[in-house]
Amino acid sequence: MIRIATIEGGQHHNMDKHWTIDISLDPNPVPSSSKKLPNFGQGSSTTFFHKGKENEGIISGTTTIIGGGIIWCKRANNVLDLIVVTTTSVLLYSIDNEQMTKTQVVVLEHPAASFWYESQSKSLVVGSYTSNLPRNLSESISDGMISSENMGRGIASSPTVTFPIAVMSMKTLFFKGDSPTFQTLPTFAVGTLREKTVEVKGKLSSHHARDGTDNVSSDDRSNAEENIIFPTEVSLFNFYGSIYCVEIGSLGNGHGIGLTELDSDSSCIRVRQHKIENLSMNAESVSVGAIDNLLCIISSDDKVTHFIDVADIFSDDRRVPRESIKVSELAEGDVTVYDEKISFLPPSYFLNTEDQGLLYQVGISLPLVVKSAPPAACIIPFLLRRKAPKDTIRSFVMERFSALIDTNDLCNLKKWVGVITKQYASNERAIKWDYESTVSLLSKSSLVGLDKTADVNITSTVGEVMIPDSACVETLTQTEMLQMILLPHAMAAVKEGSSEKLRFVASLSVHYLIELERLFLIPCVALEMLVITLLWKAGEQDELASFLSARETQRTITRRRRQLDLPTRNRLYSENPGAAAFAESLFLIVTNSDTEHPSSIKKQLISLATTILMECGATSVAVKCLLTADQIKDAIALCSKRSKANKDTAEIKGIGSQAKDFFRVAAKTAKEQKEDDRCKSFYHLHCFLKQYDPTCFELDKRKVKVSRMEDKNKSTFRKDISTVVVEQSALAHEVRFPDELFRTHHCRRLRSMFGYAESVK
Repeated sequence: MIRIATIEGGQHHNMDKHWTIDISLDPNPVPSSSKKLPNFGQGSSTTFFHKGKENEGIISGTTTIIGGGIIWCKRANNVLDLIVVTTTSVLLYSIDNEQMTKTQVVVLEHPAASFWYESQSKSLVVGSYTSNLPRNLSESISDGMISSENMGRGIASSPTVTFPIAVMSMKTLFFKGDSPTFQTLPTFAVGTLREKTVEVKGKLSSHHARDGTDNVSSDDRSNAEENIIFPTEVSLFNFYGSIYCVEIGSLGNGHGIGLTELDSDSSCIRVRQHKIENLSMNAESVSVGAIDNLLCIISSDDKVTHFIDVADIFSDDRRVPRESIKVSELAEGDVTVYDEKISFLPPSYFLNTEDQGLLYQVGISLPLVVKSAPPAACIIPFLLRRKAPKDTIRSFVMERFSALIDTNDLCNLKKWVGVITKQYASNERAIKWDYESTVSLLSKSSLVGLDKTADVNITSTVGEVMIPDSACVETLTQTEMLQMILLPHAMAAVKEGSSEKLRFVASLSVHYLIELERLFLIPCVALEMLVITLLWKAGEQDELASFLSARETQRTITRRRRQLDLPTRNRLYSENPGAAAFAESLFLIVTNSDTEHPSSIKKQLISLATTILMECGATSVAVKCLLTADQIKDAIALCSKRSKANKDTAEIKGIGSQAKDFFRVAAKTAKEQKEDDRCKSFYHLHCFLKQYDPTCFELDKRKVKVSRMEDKNKSTFRKDISTVVVEQSALAHEVRFPDELFRTHHCRRLRSMFGYAESVK
């Protein structure tokens, strides 16, 4: 009998409605009993083994509403769904609260011993006991050839059974939010991997037998029911928006956790078994809950709590740690969660039964959990999934990485990087966000101008960390890897002058870049810049040369495939944000180096940087950078090529690459040449400037300051500089000619070529 009354605005209305729920699938239903488990015949052959057709269907006088089996679900338009779970069926009624009408929608005939309901997803799982014995053995028992009471006693005439004779078959129903229909998933079973302990001489094991109730009886009357799963050992939880059926004591003699993911989107189930060593799975001493999307297993006997992340358990990556995090310090003052007066109420409540009783809703102490995790365990994805402030999670991530970097544990770090990049590859939003966000880190990644007196702290980030949007919070982006881990340790190594640490951070950075490319991801320009800088500063000449050669080859292949309209995932440098700034930073590395490096490496860097700038259409910047790097021949060759096409000449001169700039670089590089080579170099420069900027040779009369002839009787207050008007080329007025580099006749001839006046000194 169901009675519904409406209350609006605190006023009770007399629109009461009485309905009778029909459970007449059984003509003689019986009331519920709190002392006996429904549909569990205490090991009788009728329940588990009889296959006769005369016993198919509903047995009269066995139908009853299972305790708690009246569930209300609210739907839209002021409609309620009433779910009634009985021992023989699941009934669904749709009740219109406005019209006060009741409609029976679904009658699902299904025997049930117990059920579990998750309100957030409106998921119902109904469990019923079925035989777990082979067909021939089950038929022998049902025919009376073998007594079920003697199963497993070790009698010579009867077989020894080490697995449970019955398991629980689970039926899943997902009720839709806006309609009274429901979705079912494939049936699965729990309790299948349990084992009974049978002693050698046919004696019973020391485990207590169960009497068919929710409790464990001390009556050692039969071994047939030993280690059969009971409803108290099964729970239903919502983790990360997905439903999981959890079975404790699922393996062997009770040392495992069975996890079954119920995926309504894919209409499938996924099963994982997790073994926990040295943990007593006695149902009376173990409580299971869900706290902050973590499976929490509290053992009052062992006084320990295990936290399991189902996302790691169901991960396909073998590098992800699947071991539970064991915590044994859960205490508040003098009271611990393992006291007898403290009761755990799933999913996340504790009840203090003293006095009037206090109810606590608990959360995860993230510092305590992190402290309890093994140092080498990659719990970075675990941390990123926690509902904690981003700064707190970031500090834990940095501490974990720093601990391994300080111990030079590159093996475990490579595993961590592999896990992080695989998770990163599955998040397209994070990849797109990284595409432009790392450009601002280029200057930091070049490590140029880093003073050894600068304040560098590996426990703090490099600059203010750029936080991605909410879709990326569970992923460690390239930007975060640079700001939180790679850059702080690289700067610390440069400040300390430790070549060993530089090599270690370089190896880690190179491995991170390789892992990204292995998953067909594009490393950001700041990461590539850091790799080149670290290899340069660490003196790894061969590895840097190989890296640069690989980059040139990759670029050539990509460009060629583009020309042939062939598919490729690689990008040209010109397609990456910050490519021009990346190339300029390469020039800065070459020109600001404190140590001497082989000229071949410098040429490779300069060649790569020049190519990138040319691809980006920044010819003028390329020429200016080449002149800054004293590469006069390359700058002339580049300008000559562009001049023939009548392109970029005005632009190149407009930003500072003028005739005087070429002349100054030629004079600077001539100091390291032989005189014959100097003459050839200046002759080559003269020919180039005549085409590049003929106006620089036009004669012009300007006032020039010259030194007076020596006068022994001159006054100490007399100025020895005179101003005269001299006619010479515009270039000669701007730049002094290096007379000291040439012999007299060569000097006169070159001065005449460039339009210098002979008498001016």
